[in-house]
Amino acid sequence: MKKKFNVKTLVIMAVVLVVVVLGVIAINSMKIFMTGATGAVEPKGVMATSGSDGKSATVTWTSDKESIAKIEYGTTAASLVLMTAETDSTADHRLTLTSLRPSTTYYYRIRVGEEVFDNGGIPYNFKTKGEEVTPTLTPTATPSVAECTGGVDYNGDGITNSFDIMSCRKSVGTVQGEKTSVCETPGDLNVDGVVNSFDVIKCLQAQKK
Repeated sequence: MKKKFNVKTLVIMAVVLVVVVLGVIAINSMKIFMTGATGAVEPKGVMATSGSDGKSATVTWTSDKESIAKIEYGTTAASLVLMTAETDSTADHRLTLTSLRPSTTYYYRIRVGEEVFDNGGIPYNFKTKGEEVTPTLTPTATPSVAECTGGVDYNGDGITNSFDIMSCRKSVGTVQGEKTSVCETPGDLNVDGVVNSFDVIKCLQAQKK
Protein backbone atom coordinates (compact mmCIF):
# COMPACT_ATOMS: atom_id res chain seq x y z
CA MET A 1 0.00 0.00 0.00
CA LYS A 2 2.82 2.33 0.78
CA LYS A 3 4.36 1.88 -2.67
CA LYS A 4 1.01 2.53 -4.43
CA PHE A 5 0.54 5.72 -2.43
CA ASN A 6 3.98 6.97 -3.42
CA VAL A 7 3.42 6.24 -7.11
CA LYS A 8 0.05 7.96 -7.07
CA THR A 9 1.52 10.99 -5.32
CA LEU A 10 4.30 11.22 -7.86
CA VAL A 11 1.81 11.01 -10.72
CA ILE A 12 -0.32 13.78 -9.25
CA MET A 13 2.70 15.99 -8.67
CA ALA A 14 3.89 15.40 -12.21
CA VAL A 15 0.49 16.31 -13.62
CA VAL A 16 0.35 19.46 -11.51
CA LEU A 17 3.84 20.43 -12.62
CA VAL A 18 2.93 19.93 -16.28
CA VAL A 19 -0.19 22.04 -15.87
CA VAL A 20 1.79 24.83 -14.19
CA VAL A 21 4.44 24.77 -16.90
CA LEU A 22 1.83 24.84 -19.65
CA GLY A 23 0.05 27.69 -17.89
CA VAL A 24 3.24 29.74 -17.65
CA ILE A 25 3.97 29.10 -21.31
CA ALA A 26 0.44 30.11 -22.27
CA ILE A 27 0.62 33.33 -20.23
CA ASN A 28 3.97 34.27 -21.73
CA SER A 29 2.71 33.53 -25.22
CA MET A 30 -0.32 35.70 -24.60
CA LYS A 31 1.88 38.54 -23.33
CA ILE A 32 4.11 38.29 -26.37
CA PHE A 33 1.08 38.28 -28.63
CA MET A 34 -0.49 41.28 -26.91
CA THR A 35 2.79 43.18 -26.87
CA GLY A 36 3.27 42.54 -30.56
CA ALA A 37 -0.27 43.63 -31.35
CA THR A 38 0.10 46.81 -29.31
CA GLY A 39 3.45 47.64 -30.87
CA ALA A 40 2.08 47.17 -34.38
CA VAL A 41 -0.61 49.85 -33.96
CA GLU A 42 1.34 52.16 -31.64
CA PRO A 43 1.36 55.75 -33.02
CA LYS A 44 4.67 57.00 -34.36
CA GLY A 45 5.59 60.57 -35.26
CA VAL A 46 2.45 62.10 -33.77
CA MET A 47 2.07 65.70 -34.92
CA ALA A 48 -0.74 68.26 -34.60
CA THR A 49 -1.00 71.26 -36.96
CA SER A 50 -3.37 74.10 -36.15
CA GLY A 51 -5.47 75.51 -38.98
CA SER A 52 -4.84 79.13 -40.03
CA ASP A 53 -8.36 80.10 -38.91
CA GLY A 54 -7.68 78.91 -35.36
CA LYS A 55 -10.83 76.76 -35.44
CA SER A 56 -9.39 73.44 -36.62
CA ALA A 57 -6.33 71.21 -36.28
CA THR A 58 -5.04 68.15 -38.14
CA VAL A 59 -3.35 65.29 -36.25
CA THR A 60 -1.14 62.89 -38.22
CA TRP A 61 0.87 59.77 -37.31
CA THR A 62 1.89 56.38 -38.68
CA SER A 63 1.71 52.79 -37.41
CA ASP A 64 3.36 49.54 -38.46
CA LYS A 65 -0.01 47.84 -38.91
CA GLU A 66 -3.17 49.20 -40.47
CA SER A 67 -5.89 50.04 -37.97
CA ILE A 68 -8.92 52.22 -37.37
CA ALA A 69 -8.17 54.80 -34.70
CA LYS A 70 -9.96 57.65 -32.99
CA ILE A 71 -8.87 60.73 -31.10
CA GLU A 72 -10.34 61.73 -27.75
CA TYR A 73 -9.69 65.37 -26.90
CA GLY A 74 -10.68 68.33 -24.75
CA THR A 75 -9.46 71.62 -23.26
CA THR A 76 -8.11 69.92 -20.10
CA ALA A 77 -5.98 66.79 -19.74
CA ALA A 78 -8.50 65.29 -17.32
CA SER A 79 -11.56 65.81 -19.53
CA LEU A 80 -11.11 64.34 -23.01
CA VAL A 81 -14.81 64.20 -23.76
CA LEU A 82 -14.74 65.11 -27.47
CA MET A 83 -14.03 62.48 -30.12
CA THR A 84 -13.41 62.05 -33.82
CA ALA A 85 -12.72 58.72 -35.55
CA GLU A 86 -11.38 57.26 -38.76
CA THR A 87 -13.71 55.41 -41.10
CA ASP A 88 -11.14 53.21 -42.86
CA SER A 89 -8.21 51.09 -41.74
CA THR A 90 -4.85 52.68 -42.58
CA ALA A 91 -1.22 52.89 -41.50
CA ASP A 92 -0.93 56.59 -42.43
CA HIS A 93 -3.34 58.28 -40.09
CA ARG A 94 -4.79 61.77 -40.53
CA LEU A 95 -7.68 63.15 -38.48
CA THR A 96 -9.01 66.71 -38.51
CA LEU A 97 -10.53 68.22 -35.37
CA THR A 98 -13.06 70.97 -36.04
CA SER A 99 -15.16 73.57 -34.17
CA LEU A 100 -12.19 74.48 -31.99
CA ARG A 101 -11.67 77.76 -30.13
CA PRO A 102 -8.87 80.10 -31.32
CA SER A 103 -5.84 80.65 -29.07
CA THR A 104 -6.77 77.61 -26.94
CA THR A 105 -4.68 74.65 -25.75
CA TYR A 106 -6.23 71.24 -26.47
CA TYR A 107 -5.16 67.88 -25.04
CA TYR A 108 -5.71 64.55 -26.81
CA ARG A 109 -4.97 60.84 -26.85
CA ILE A 110 -5.23 58.16 -29.52
CA ARG A 111 -7.34 55.04 -29.07
CA VAL A 112 -7.14 51.88 -31.19
CA GLY A 113 -9.74 49.36 -30.03
CA GLU A 114 -9.16 48.95 -26.31
CA GLU A 115 -5.61 50.25 -26.51
CA VAL A 116 -5.05 53.85 -25.40
CA PHE A 117 -1.94 55.82 -26.34
CA ASP A 118 -1.58 58.96 -24.24
CA ASN A 119 2.09 59.85 -24.57
CA GLY A 120 3.13 57.91 -21.47
CA GLY A 121 0.35 59.22 -19.27
CA ILE A 122 0.75 62.85 -20.35
CA PRO A 123 -1.78 63.54 -23.13
CA TYR A 124 -0.50 65.07 -26.35
CA ASN A 125 -1.39 68.74 -26.74
CA PHE A 126 -1.42 71.64 -29.19
CA LYS A 127 -2.54 75.26 -29.21
CA THR A 128 -4.80 76.70 -31.89
CA LYS A 129 -3.83 79.88 -33.69
CA GLY A 130 -5.47 83.22 -33.00
CA GLU A 131 -8.46 84.08 -35.14
CA GLU A 132 -7.49 85.99 -38.28
CA VAL A 133 -8.82 89.53 -38.45
CA THR A 134 -9.01 91.25 -41.83
CA PRO A 135 -8.01 94.88 -41.37
CA THR A 136 -10.41 97.51 -42.65
CA LEU A 137 -8.61 100.20 -44.61
CA THR A 138 -10.11 103.67 -44.43
CA PRO A 139 -9.31 105.65 -47.59
CA THR A 140 -7.67 109.01 -46.99
CA ALA A 141 -9.69 111.78 -48.56
CA THR A 142 -7.82 114.30 -50.71
CA PRO A 143 -8.77 117.88 -49.77
CA SER A 144 -10.06 120.25 -52.39
CA VAL A 145 -8.62 123.73 -52.97
CA ALA A 146 -11.55 125.24 -51.08
CA GLU A 147 -10.71 123.12 -48.04
CA CYS A 148 -7.14 124.44 -47.83
CA THR A 149 -7.88 126.96 -45.10
CA GLY A 150 -5.82 128.09 -42.12
CA GLY A 151 -5.56 126.31 -38.81
CA VAL A 152 -3.99 123.05 -40.09
CA ASP A 153 -0.24 122.26 -40.09
CA TYR A 154 -0.23 120.78 -43.62
CA ASN A 155 3.55 120.90 -44.10
CA GLY A 156 4.29 119.46 -40.65
CA ASP A 157 6.76 122.14 -39.56
CA GLY A 158 5.10 122.59 -36.18
CA ILE A 159 3.76 126.05 -37.09
CA THR A 160 0.36 126.90 -38.50
CA ASN A 161 0.70 129.71 -41.04
CA SER A 162 0.20 130.63 -44.67
CA PHE A 163 2.84 128.11 -45.77
CA ASP A 164 0.45 125.38 -44.70
CA ILE A 165 -2.22 126.73 -47.05
CA MET A 166 0.31 126.76 -49.88
CA SER A 167 1.41 123.21 -49.06
CA CYS A 168 -2.20 122.03 -49.03
CA ARG A 169 -3.05 123.74 -52.31
CA LYS A 170 0.15 122.48 -53.89
CA SER A 171 -0.71 118.86 -53.01
CA VAL A 172 -4.21 119.33 -54.38
CA GLY A 173 -2.86 120.81 -57.57
CA THR A 174 -0.42 117.90 -57.95
CA VAL A 175 -3.23 115.36 -57.61
CA GLN A 176 -5.57 117.26 -59.93
CA GLY A 177 -2.91 118.42 -62.43
CA GLU A 178 -3.47 122.09 -61.57
CA LYS A 179 -0.12 123.25 -60.22
CA THR A 180 -0.27 126.71 -61.73
CA SER A 181 -3.91 127.42 -60.97
CA VAL A 182 -3.47 127.01 -57.21
CA CYS A 183 -1.12 129.98 -57.24
CA GLU A 184 -3.83 132.35 -58.44
CA THR A 185 -4.95 132.91 -54.85
CA PRO A 186 -2.04 131.58 -52.80
CA GLY A 187 -2.59 133.59 -49.63
CA ASP A 188 -0.02 135.68 -47.80
CA LEU A 189 2.94 133.39 -48.45
CA ASN A 190 5.66 135.93 -47.67
CA VAL A 191 3.88 136.94 -44.49
CA ASP A 192 4.03 140.69 -45.19
CA GLY A 193 0.42 141.30 -44.30
CA VAL A 194 -0.66 141.76 -47.93
CA VAL A 195 -1.75 139.23 -50.54
CA ASN A 196 -0.29 140.33 -53.85
CA SER A 197 1.83 139.27 -56.83
CA PHE A 198 4.84 138.62 -54.63
CA ASP A 199 2.86 135.83 -53.01
CA VAL A 200 2.03 134.37 -56.44
CA ILE A 201 5.71 134.44 -57.41
CA LYS A 202 6.66 132.69 -54.18
CA CYS A 203 4.04 130.05 -54.83
CA LEU A 204 5.30 129.40 -58.37
CA GLN A 205 8.88 129.18 -57.17
CA ALA A 206 7.90 126.64 -54.54
CA GLN A 207 6.20 124.49 -57.21
CA LYS A 208 9.38 124.34 -59.29
CA LYS A 209 11.34 122.75 -56.44
